[in-house]
Amino acid sequence: MPLTGEQSASVAVPVARQRRPRRSTVRHGQASCADYGCARAECRQAALRARRQRERDRARGLPARVPPHAAARWAVRLRGQGMSAQDIADRAGLSVTLVRRVLRTPAHDTTAPDIARTSADAILGIPLPHRRNPGTPGLTDSAEASRLLADLARAGWPATTLAQRLDVNPRTVAEVRDKRPRLHLDLALRISRLHRDLINFNPAGYGIHPTDIARTRAAAARRMAATAT
Repeated sequence: MPLTGEQSASVAVPVARQRRPRRSTVRHGQASCADYGCARAECRQAALRARRQRERDRARGLPARVPPHAAARWAVRLRGQGMSAQDIADRAGLSVTLVRRVLRTPAHDTTAPDIARTSADAILGIPLPHRRNPGTPGLTDSAEASRLLADLARAGWPATTLAQRLDVNPRTVAEVRDKRPRLHLDLALRISRLHRDLINFNPAGYGIHPTDIARTRAAAARRMAATAT
């Protein structure tokens, strides 16, 4: 039966949402997550904060989008202190894809696309971390660090636990273990020390749940089998 005018006015029309890309790295708690239709309170609140910030900027006559160069320079400094793109993204509440794009911005490229002012401010607001080993800057091959992390995984140490002890994101641990060709020497030394401290101990004695230990060992075995073929 067709709706009357009064009935049709009371029917809520669904709001069009952006389609979340298949490989999206946006996570809960980020404003972009609400843009994709997530109804979690933390995501909606993040979107609300971002919208209010844009409104304040507009009221002050500030442009909504700005050149990325200042944020890019600061992001490079953060990376130089041992933070990965994922670490920066987590601290800023941004997608790692955006952070990586900012990091690739050429220093004097006037054609680089602008980014949202709120995104630039989020990156610029990250404090410079204290480098644990100021005398060990630079990059090194990841082969040894990858081997040590794989060794810890076979022993049942989850990436999340290792990441907490290394003060990095779990994805950074996985990237170094599986595919990143180079890493900061500072992080390589921390991985070496962590391996020395943990490899002879049972993860269960450190509060790691037996299920997590078994899952970590099984995943490590699958990775080893895959590389052997």
